[in-house]
Amino acid sequence: MDEQLNLAPCGYLVLSENWNIEEMNRTMQEMLGLEDMPANIRDVLTVPSKVYFQTYFVPVIHIHGQVDELYLTLKGTNGPLPVLMSARKRKGLFECALMQMSIREEYENELLVAKRNAEQIQQETDKAYSTLLGLMNEVQQKQQELVDLNHRLQRMATTDSLTGLKNRRVFQEQLAEQIQAAATEHEDFTVLLFDIDHFKTVNDTYGHNVGDEVLKELAEKITGKTPSRYTIARIGGEEFAIILKLANRQTAFDFAEKIRKDVETSSWRSKPITISIGTATYQAGDTGESLYIRADSALYTSKRSGRNRVTSV
Repeated sequence: MDEQLNLAPCGYLVLSENWNIEEMNRTMQEMLGLEDMPANIRDVLTVPSKVYFQTYFVPVIHIHGQVDELYLTLKGTNGPLPVLMSARKRKGLFECALMQMSIREEYENELLVAKRNAEQIQQETDKAYSTLLGLMNEVQQKQQELVDLNHRLQRMATTDSLTGLKNRRVFQEQLAEQIQAAATEHEDFTVLLFDIDHFKTVNDTYGHNVGDEVLKELAEKITGKTPSRYTIARIGGEEFAIILKLANRQTAFDFAEKIRKDVETSSWRSKPITISIGTATYQAGDTGESLYIRADSALYTSKRSGRNRVTSV
């Protein structure tokens, strides 16, 4: 920690995911009146503030990545130390700035009942204290379930459930972003559309279960051959799309041809297939709709010309 931050006019500390204190500046230690840095943030919180920290700070920082103006009371060597804390999540850690302040009447009124209950709990028997710990663990578990549920809902809103690729909505959003970037930064990019040749025959002959396995296996093969900077999406039925960033017409054609050959010659767990591909490279004035229509027209040219081929426009 550099000297300027170490002697800043406010407390500064860095917390881990387990709320261990990784760093603490000298100002913070002086505010607390401590020679050594405490191990965990809970070591310096009063009981009411522990409850408030666990039930408010923890879920909010996980969901939103920041907390502003959280009132807490710390345990200083000279007695209670009221502070105003703001925090940000960065690179898996939580950076916190704490300003010492006088006790605010409205804050004290807000926490009065919680303080009385917490002080009573602290004075009760070991059994009552164990019950409190159990309740806090249950709250922590529910908070994690809430965070996990939020992540699952986000994945469901952006992911095709069968293949695990991005869905049509994400494709359209990222296509619009790429159009904007191309118009302002003059960077080439190409949209690649492809679908499975004679896929209806696969479903009719082998059943939809086999058809689903073909779609999933194709997604795996394409993902394994596609750089991470490209966006791959299933946009409906047996039709897929890839946004090829920084790709001109020739680069896109070479990439599409390699994908086509890999699909044709690779071994399959489910059912061997081929694909037809159409590519359209961004031109000045293109919209997402016009670029998609040109790529779709190129795809159908490939299908009308015998399938298992690439057409670029």
